Amino acid sequence: MKKRLLDFLAYSGISQKKFEVNCGLSNGFVDKVGDSIRTNNLNKISTVYPDLNINWLKTGEGSMLKSDPNNVQFNDLKVAPSKNLIPFYDDVTTIGGVNDRNANTNGVSSPSEYIDTGDWFREATAAIRNYGDSMIEYSPGCILALKEVKERQLIIWGKDYVIETSEYRITKRVQRGKDEEHIRAYSSNTETYPDGQLVHEYLDVAWKDIRRIFLVLGYVVKKNGGTIVFSNQNK
Repeated sequence: MKKRLLDFLAYSGISQKKFEVNCGLSNGFVDKVGDSIRTNNLNKISTVYPDLNINWLKTGEGSMLKSDPNNVQFNDLKVAPSKNLIPFYDDVTTIGGVNDRNANTNGVSSPSEYIDTGDWFREATAAIRNYGDSMIEYSPGCILALKEVKERQLIIWGKDYVIETSEYRITKRVQRGKDEEHIRAYSSNTETYPDGQLVHEYLDVAWKDIRRIFLVLGYVVKKNGGTIVFSNQNK
């Protein structure tokens, strides 16, 4: 039932927090959903979102929406054709090479909302927050659109990646490492100290220590006037 509820939120572009507030549900309600939802809570959901097929939510049978009888069952995340929604994990951050901020690398987070990126990032699998100033292309607080890379041979040298180990998560420009067992991670910020030493020096990261690695497709800046999208794909 939780999976179907998350599918509905993704389809509608509603964050979990906003959904809980709109329906008068407790904070963290969505994360705690199991195999059933109490009748009084189902009534609250149905009142606020009358187009949602409650029977589908409870059993998975039929269409997600009452108004669309031809809508298929959502076995996987699907969205309206006019939208390209990617999950945004606002509690997951990346830092630009300075380990003075703890990036959340533990457990599996739930998306705080879904960002509609239109046609820009069709391959994106997730979005996270960026902090730090070692990568001058990405302003502190902007949202990075990411595509997880499963195979090492698909890494493109000279492109920007988010590298995750058990200890940290960083955004860097990657090149071949000192040997075949390492990857070298550079900063685009070439600021130096008075003696000429780089403020943001490169890192050699062992492949065996990398839990996951994501290609940075671009970034999103959310402002009061809407969402501004910047793509890396033409670089």
